Amino acid sequence: MQYQNISNGSLFARTSVDVLTSSTVLGLCFALGVPGNLAVMVMLTQHLKGSFTPKLMLSLAVSDLLSLIFLPVWIYALLSGWVFGRDLCKLFSYVVYWSLYSSVLSVTLLSVQRYLQVLYTQRWEKLGGKGQNGLIFGIWISSGALASYALYGRSVERKNDGLLECYQDYRNPQEKIAILLVETLVMYIVPLFSLLCFYLRLHQRISQSASFSSHRLTKLAVRIVVAFFIFSTPCMINNIVLMMSWESDASYNVTGALFFINSCVNPFLYAFSARALRSRSSPYSDQPQQYQNETE
Repeated sequence: MQYQNISNGSLFARTSVDVLTSSTVLGLCFALGVPGNLAVMVMLTQHLKGSFTPKLMLSLAVSDLLSLIFLPVWIYALLSGWVFGRDLCKLFSYVVYWSLYSSVLSVTLLSVQRYLQVLYTQRWEKLGGKGQNGLIFGIWISSGALASYALYGRSVERKNDGLLECYQDYRNPQEKIAILLVETLVMYIVPLFSLLCFYLRLHQRISQSASFSSHRLTKLAVRIVVAFFIFSTPCMINNIVLMMSWESDASYNVTGALFFINSCVNPFLYAFSARALRSRSSPYSDQPQQYQNETE
């Protein structure tokens, strides 16, 4: 997942269709996603006591916010080249990758958590508050480790068009394949099988119950996961194509921009479920009202 800067030497030369499209998408993501995620964070802080789910969703909102906060920098780089130096290239890239990995792992844990919490509540409760908080802490530590290649692999180079570019400098083909493979597995394949395995098994067990159709939190989790896959699929396909040594600068810009839409969409998924906050039983409660014998 990387941005290739396409240009012919000036700001006005960098107005190809893919650059304009990518810049517009990223601008909209920033304008809508940053205030949206901030609003979600404020909302979720009111439901943190004694409940793991809002803490996990808060982690997701924070990671989404971090992935969006530097978008003006990348928009400027798309239009006029990278002018911020090598150190900031490494730092900004690291923060973006760190937040993206954290977002993906939070979505993955969300699907696992809903499955365990609804069907195996006693097993889930054995973790306790410290164990559950440790899972969130582990997400951020793991994400930071997975993103560390940006600190040594990102570099700045002047291209043929005369402009500087912040890009991933692969030392050899093996390193390129390894990094792209990790991205594809962690950011796509693992969450995909998590959704298919845990959500489908959850659906099979309680699909006949009215409590399932009214269980807003589970439906919200599904919406978040589905939105993630819709907008991450193009970028992951691009990674697979890149591993096969076929390259297209235009595809990098467009698919990379699409990946950030997911971080912008999540707050609106919360907003559509806002009425659940006013229901008698808060959707952020970690205890389903029915299937007591089976889930407690």
